[in-house]
Amino acid sequence: MKPFLRALGTTAAGAWLGGMILIAIVAQTTFSEIRKTDVAQPNAIAGRVMAKNFSRFDSVQWICVGVLVATQVGRMGMGDRTRGEWVRLFMIAAAGGLFAFSALVMTPRILGLQETVAGENAEVAVKAAFDSFHETSVRIAKVNLVLVLAIVMSLAMGRPAEATA
Repeated sequence: MKPFLRALGTTAAGAWLGGMILIAIVAQTTFSEIRKTDVAQPNAIAGRVMAKNFSRFDSVQWICVGVLVATQVGRMGMGDRTRGEWVRLFMIAAAGGLFAFSALVMTPRILGLQETVAGENAEVAVKAAFDSFHETSVRIAKVNLVLVLAIVMSLAMGRPAEATA
């Protein structure tokens, strides 16, 4: 059962990491390509597209966090309580907490300001607030990327699964 839980956790962590890398590529491509078009307010349009992408990806991230927590706690409940397992649990909790903060606090703030920033008479203060929230959100995502990479690596480098008879 422990090897199955490790494999399931590794799959969830790998899916989360891959999704984070993909969404970063998609965001960069979306904004750069839409700016090359003749549409009015290309950043606003790209922002709406990416908001939809992030909303969908958040569902994937919630599932990955849940699977990682469940598999790690399950393995530890079966007696796997080494220091490395506790460190991994801490990393999972930190990554999950950062993601939850981003999804539940930062993203709604950014989305709430998005229409105002896209308006023709957007105030400088509103743009500055939007930029600040966005910059903080990007920093959180970068830290989370490193944490999830560390989780994947720790799962991949963990001791081999015990042979079952």
